[in-house]
Amino acid sequence: MLTVWTMLVCACAAPQDQVGSRFEQLPSTTTQITFSNQIQESDTLNYFKYPYLYMGGGVAVADFDGDGLEDIYFTGNMTANKLYRNTGNLVFEDVTEAAGVAGAEYKWYTGVSAVDINADGYMDLYLSVAGLGEDRANELYLNNGDMTFTESAKKMGLADNQNSVQTAFVDFDHDGDLDVYVANYPITSFKTANESYRYMIDRPDPAKSDHLYRNEGNGVFVDYTAQAGLLSFGLSLSATIVDFNQDGWEDIYVSNDFSTPDQFYINQGDGTFVERVKYITRQTSFYGMGADAADINNDGLIDLMQVDMSSENNRRQKANMASMNPELFWSTVNNGFHYQYMYNSLQLNQGIVDDLPVMSNIAWLAGVSSTDWSWAPLLADFDNDGYKDLFIANGTRREINNRDYFKKLNNQLDDASDQELLQMAREIPSEPIDNYIFQNQSGEGFVKKNKEWGVSFEGFSNGAAYGDLDNDGDLELIVNNIDAEALIYKNNTVENGEGGYLRIDLQSANNTSGIGTEVRIYQAGKLQVAQVQPVRGFQSSVEPTLHFGTGSHPVIDSLSIYAAGRKQQTMYNVLANQTLEIKVIEASPLALEKQESTIDPLMKEVTLEHLGEMLYHRENGFNDFHFQVLLPHKMSNFGPALAVGDIDGDGVEDLYIGAAAGRVGYIYRGLAEGGFAAREALEESSPWHEDLDAAFFDADRDGDLDLYIVSGGNEFPEGHPNYQDRLFINEEGKLIESSGVLPVQAESGACVRPYDYDGDGDLDLFIGTRLTPYNYPFASKSLLFENKHEEGQLKFVDVTEAVMPDLDGIGMVTDAIWTDVNGDQQMDLMIVGEWMPVKTLIQKDGKFSDQSASYFEDNMTGWWFSIDQGDFDHDGDMDYVLGNMGRNYKYQANRGEPFAIYADDFDDNNKSDIVLSYHAEGEEYPVRGRQCSSEQIPAIQVVFKDYNSFANADMQEIYGTENLDNSYHFEVEDFSSIYLEHTADGLKKNILPYAAQVSSINDWVVSDINQDGHLDLLSVGGLYASEVETPRNDAGIGLVMLGNGKGGFAPQSMSQSGLCVPHDAKKVVALGQNHIVVASNKGPLQIFEVKE
Repeated sequence: MLTVWTMLVCACAAPQDQVGSRFEQLPSTTTQITFSNQIQESDTLNYFKYPYLYMGGGVAVADFDGDGLEDIYFTGNMTANKLYRNTGNLVFEDVTEAAGVAGAEYKWYTGVSAVDINADGYMDLYLSVAGLGEDRANELYLNNGDMTFTESAKKMGLADNQNSVQTAFVDFDHDGDLDVYVANYPITSFKTANESYRYMIDRPDPAKSDHLYRNEGNGVFVDYTAQAGLLSFGLSLSATIVDFNQDGWEDIYVSNDFSTPDQFYINQGDGTFVERVKYITRQTSFYGMGADAADINNDGLIDLMQVDMSSENNRRQKANMASMNPELFWSTVNNGFHYQYMYNSLQLNQGIVDDLPVMSNIAWLAGVSSTDWSWAPLLADFDNDGYKDLFIANGTRREINNRDYFKKLNNQLDDASDQELLQMAREIPSEPIDNYIFQNQSGEGFVKKNKEWGVSFEGFSNGAAYGDLDNDGDLELIVNNIDAEALIYKNNTVENGEGGYLRIDLQSANNTSGIGTEVRIYQAGKLQVAQVQPVRGFQSSVEPTLHFGTGSHPVIDSLSIYAAGRKQQTMYNVLANQTLEIKVIEASPLALEKQESTIDPLMKEVTLEHLGEMLYHRENGFNDFHFQVLLPHKMSNFGPALAVGDIDGDGVEDLYIGAAAGRVGYIYRGLAEGGFAAREALEESSPWHEDLDAAFFDADRDGDLDLYIVSGGNEFPEGHPNYQDRLFINEEGKLIESSGVLPVQAESGACVRPYDYDGDGDLDLFIGTRLTPYNYPFASKSLLFENKHEEGQLKFVDVTEAVMPDLDGIGMVTDAIWTDVNGDQQMDLMIVGEWMPVKTLIQKDGKFSDQSASYFEDNMTGWWFSIDQGDFDHDGDMDYVLGNMGRNYKYQANRGEPFAIYADDFDDNNKSDIVLSYHAEGEEYPVRGRQCSSEQIPAIQVVFKDYNSFANADMQEIYGTENLDNSYHFEVEDFSSIYLEHTADGLKKNILPYAAQVSSINDWVVSDINQDGHLDLLSVGGLYASEVETPRNDAGIGLVMLGNGKGGFAPQSMSQSGLCVPHDAKKVVALGQNHIVVASNKGPLQIFEVKE
């Protein structure tokens, strides 16, 4: 239960009216804060002696003297730490000396945490220490209650002596007092091989591990790391501790540098943790630095932001970005270190499965993937609109990844003197860069607002924190800089009348700030959730008060508080624009209500017997990049095929699942009582076909279903017989491979679509083909086969040239549908593909012609993977849904700034070269850097002798305007998946909802899933086989969108739909009346039962 002590009511927010910038940088002459983290390089201390020199210091915000105003503490590396007392009106007084918290002169201080560790009602200080000195003992300054402090770390058992970065506090065992987690970065050579990391991870040394200290309740802490299952090795740069899986127990996310994998520790509720990062995420950042956790889209689930060092600026990206070569990447993956990429990660929590959160990296879709050398991400509502915004502190004092500098350095380090090393260190380039601030777009991404919000500082920022320093209801920002005074940004949101707020101070007996407590508020049907955890970002500690923006709403409908996962109390009709001080009184957890989900999902995954080995698709090993080094993705990983049909005529549908080259596909016969009989291998003349699509249809008009299988991929040379498609004839329920029925063709195929286009009573075939093997992006020849079944003899004839001549050069086809586009009662053909516009071939007088221009005004070129149809608005004609790449990918495009490809023999070596390009700062640049580009065209490194010159050159300077103009060239202006509404004026393009852009959409099921009379959409997707410098497209988990009968679609969360496909899903089909089957590349077959 709760006791509400007081309500400190502040002025109500004025109506929304923009007045001035949101933030105002206050000069030190106003604040009296002059702290500057000065770094002095010397022959005994420089980058080559201590490579962690530029990680900087931290910030802590807390009310240390109990006067109701938040004070500020800064840590310095070679500068004395400083404590500034808030005297009001954003003026501060340096009380460091009197308080006794300057720290030791010889120590290298890093992180700082403000916490009432001894529960006496006064905030204490815990300082993390690193550096080269032997005494790296962390320090704990206990607040004496009179603004003086006593160092007591050793006395209390908390003098951790490792290379510490930050320390967080949590009641991990729910015994009522706070325990301590110390994130350590053991000093390790940056040249350490993955095999060595593997060895140290498998044999963790307590001296190189993070540490968990358990509070014994008597003022003493004991090392509980091993007992808790946390003994590990990693290069830890932050520890984020919140409850991610909604079980009431705080979990730990550890962000690790280099290829040492991040750790996602799930609290088991029994004093132990289990590491599950590869089960929860499908990729992470490579140089994982600071992190923060908050609910970014107000769905009640806690998401995670982690930063890395990729720049959005082309020059900085190519001059400074470390190259991820395939050998290093696959060494990282194969050593069990997960898929890691050198970009920020924004892990969206999609829901809970088997007590684990399912998290998807949506950093590209959200617009926050690249913020340069970033340290401290902070998620907080800076504009009081009810959504968490994002601040990122970044910059490095020296560009230690500068490619040209270290190329020039070569092996000079080996024999260099101390003075020479110092001189080399001083020659490392240095470039001040700006921090970032992003506004949350109502849960659908972020927009950079540096200029508009008045947040601009070019320098080297590290730790950062926020707090309401002037008690006016909005959050100020405080930033610790290297070689520059700290930044204090006053927030003017409330003064500008732009949003209300609710602030909550939670207190309990032995956890006086209520760390770990969760608060949920509802306003006008919208939810916000937050958990108390002051340690956030990088090396810093924010105010312990929970801050909610309330927008223009004057009242919070309800406010619920959960401690240890159990509801303590709910308050109703709470006024906004005030600070509540609430005391959480401990009660027996067994007597309290636990959070329970009341959602009844639309479907659930079921496990069926007899699926056997083919339950998991296995891909053959093939390296496409050996033939084309700059391919955007492999072309050999687009299986398996999947088809449904009643083979044996028993009224129960059966399954065919195709296989990769070197394996055979299988038939699974459905049983009347449910499930499948034991699998049957398809008897093929050769297993060396790559099965990409399949269709059951009655080819020979004998009343049963035959099976056509498309052969595709990229494993064999052009014209190889393994690209020949196959037709299996149904003989009394047994499928027999035919011979001489199909035309001899050896095109790398993608899809087959049966239809009786000529109305003669038998089914003809459109065969969509994708690429010329080893010669991306040149397409192969799509085909139309006419069924010439006469007098019991089955024969298909290629009539492409006579009936569909416009198929010639149509492009890299991926999917197609037969549909009546123009309403003339004759079936037309709509075709989509990679680097293709949407093609509409209209039938007239038995022939088809490309009339796409009559239906599409816009440039409809995309990376289209799928198309399907249905009358979604009940107007009697067909509408269409088209699956594109989605917007959550490294490759971004928009009108005027397309993503493009050029293909030609640019260096006259009789081999086709490909170049991908993108736009930045108004110019067109190659996607890949100097090193990768030179692997394809060696002359590039001759012309551009260093990385900087290449980084400053645009496409025309590198490849030549005339060469580009004469090349095979395509552009994409939009990667969005879309809905084409059939109107009286033609086909109207509509962008599908934000949730549908999280991944590529490879396949659809169109059906009335919730049985309300309106067609709904179920989609699956993924593109996992990208080149190693491009994060794989793995954020999708499948999506159900409920139709409203008017052409609108409402995305359902995972908990609402019950659909969870965290794999590289390629095909989905409806099986019978109430089952959905999904097949994934290198993934399991999944079956979902739809609720009746």
